[in-house]
Amino acid sequence: MITTTQASEFETRFQRIREFLEQQNVGALFAYSPPMEHKWSQTGHVSYLSGWANHDRLVDSAVVVPLRGQPVLLYAGLQYMREQIVEVSPLDDVRMVCAVDPNAVAPDPTVEPTLRGFADEALHILEQRGLDDADIGVVGVQNMPWPFHESLVSAFGRRFRTVDDIVTQLRYAKSSDEVDAMKRAARLSDLGFETMIKSARPGMRGIEITAEMERAVRREGADHAKYWMASGAAPDWENVRLDIKPHMRVLQEGDLMAACSYVCLNGYWCHGHRTGSFLQTCPQLDEYCRITRESQDAGLAVLKAGNTVREVVSAIRLHAEGEGWQLQGGRVGHGIGLDYSERPSMFESNDDVLEDGTTVVVHATFALPGSGKMFVPLGDVCRVTGAGPELLMAFARTPFVAG
Repeated sequence: MITTTQASEFETRFQRIREFLEQQNVGALFAYSPPMEHKWSQTGHVSYLSGWANHDRLVDSAVVVPLRGQPVLLYAGLQYMREQIVEVSPLDDVRMVCAVDPNAVAPDPTVEPTLRGFADEALHILEQRGLDDADIGVVGVQNMPWPFHESLVSAFGRRFRTVDDIVTQLRYAKSSDEVDAMKRAARLSDLGFETMIKSARPGMRGIEITAEMERAVRREGADHAKYWMASGAAPDWENVRLDIKPHMRVLQEGDLMAACSYVCLNGYWCHGHRTGSFLQTCPQLDEYCRITRESQDAGLAVLKAGNTVREVVSAIRLHAEGEGWQLQGGRVGHGIGLDYSERPSMFESNDDVLEDGTTVVVHATFALPGSGKMFVPLGDVCRVTGAGPELLMAFARTPFVAG
């Protein structure tokens, strides 16, 4: 159940949105999110405004925040979902609506004709609040299906307003409760890596090891747990293949290994990278990891509130170039929280100022000297503070020895 402190935090979010609506002369904000199962897209707006952040949210949903009166959660689903919503949401007004997608998990409108669609219910809410002629600001359009967008445009007509995404702005800096939630996800991410160290045995395929990792994390309550693994014979990293698909290679003593976590707990993500070897150390890998770790550390040294993303990326790039290495792909990570990837984008062209409470994952991608092959040895989820980054994961950042 929602605590008094959590309810107060939600009310602060709503008040900030109401202030924004007044400034924009808009009567309500319509914040859309696709289902949580759309893992790599922006699903977190509804989570942020409703508390409904676990993977039971497998339907289209939206929160309507009117200028006057209480916010309303709209979901196109089935009645049983309401029982789950009331356990986690501070919103008293929760309404089931008809889905736009005719194939969605939702009531048949011919059987329940009293249900309105998303757009019509939003208009009804404004009518109830005495905002009949007010414009409606819409956010979340980047991940909105075209038929859904068209249904809003058709119903709202001239009242449809594309506004600055105030929810994205509010989500940029995390509260202490949000950071605590991310730390719990990080502990589960660590658990997966610890399980890898303990469970890896000669003759096992990579998929068998990641299955043990995911099993351990899911047993602790994760909504989602996926690990990928790469391996290859030492000392030549050039022959190691990075596969997101199931890793079928049988590991041998001395092999190089890399692993990556995608863990989500109660809506909050952790995404970590770690690299090592199997049963014995590898001096060449240790040296590669030293160079890249020190490059990444150069970026972490300036990952402070008040500095820009550009400064962080530049520091990583310049240190790597001093060692004869190059960055690959331009990006050294991304924001993380209720979405796997959110603001800020960690590109050198980004002049966004980091704020106290911003959370990012730093996982610089390097090009191996000579071949240019991709090498992603390390990734850490960090909370930005004025004194520097707080690393949320505790698993060792130096090369591991599994088995």
